[in-house]
Amino acid sequence: MNRIATLRQRLGQEELRIVGVLTALDWYTLAIMAIYSTLALLFYPRVPKATMILVTNFLFAIAIVAIAWLNMATEHRGVRLLRFFYVIPMVYPMYQQSQLLVPALHQRDYDWLLIKLDRMLFGVDPTVWFAQFANPWITEYLQVCYVSFYLLPIAVALSFFAQRRTVTMLRFGRMIVFGFYVSYLAYFALPAIGPRFTLHDFHQLDRELPGVWLTPYLRALVNEGGGIEPGEPFPERVVNRDCFPSGHTMMTLLTIILAWRCRSPLRMPVTVIGASLIVATVYLRYHYVVDLIAGAIFAFAMLWLEPRVYKFLVFRGIAAPDRMIQ
Repeated sequence: MNRIATLRQRLGQEELRIVGVLTALDWYTLAIMAIYSTLALLFYPRVPKATMILVTNFLFAIAIVAIAWLNMATEHRGVRLLRFFYVIPMVYPMYQQSQLLVPALHQRDYDWLLIKLDRMLFGVDPTVWFAQFANPWITEYLQVCYVSFYLLPIAVALSFFAQRRTVTMLRFGRMIVFGFYVSYLAYFALPAIGPRFTLHDFHQLDRELPGVWLTPYLRALVNEGGGIEPGEPFPERVVNRDCFPSGHTMMTLLTIILAWRCRSPLRMPVTVIGASLIVATVYLRYHYVVDLIAGAIFAFAMLWLEPRVYKFLVFRGIAAPDRMIQ
């Protein structure tokens, strides 16, 4: 007996029709794609790769609905795994789309304001102050922690999956994805490129903050992920405008809190690596401290906001409860 037949027996045909097959996580992804697509249409001449954004989001939307219905109609393990984890490879493309839209819609950077706020709060530029503690081994460790950003929430989600705590995994993933999407939208408010360009010489970074073995390669990986191709003569012109709020702080703090709240077996190593990652954002000159403060505020706001959005969608019959796809 397939899942739709089972649900018909449990809920009745009319309730099944109202509940549908899309979860809140599906709707979060569809919502951000709708926002991006609308912006790409409204500002079409100014948005690079606007057609690609529209076509990609259309195809993604079809795929999400198809996966949801397949999962309800079949017990195939491969489809079930796809239903659980399809969103993982979709989060980064949503980030990339935000970085096509932000500079096209908001053609001014606000680093001057973030620098001013840091100086008002601390009396110094924190990244400059941190330079006195620079050490190749510290740099190596913190650079490794920094690039673990996307891996930490994936690891926590997989820890729940390994324990067969499917509903917990879905709740965790739902809040994490919601947080990622909110952070991407927040970049539109105050675009900024960060202190490695404004307070420091980007081209001297390898000399001023050398690592041991992996740092140059990991730093190059971060640069490419941020829009800087190797050999780019004017990196400050092409780098992504994604400093404020600090998504690294926001999402890492959210991951740590949820790992403890949901009792993930990885909560202790995630806390140590995550705390180091947050320190790394300033030590490695990617962020101003005010970015971190804003990121922390956003993290706690997500803990309050997302469950309420989820309940609204479920109670209104817009989204299916997480338990229906476990």
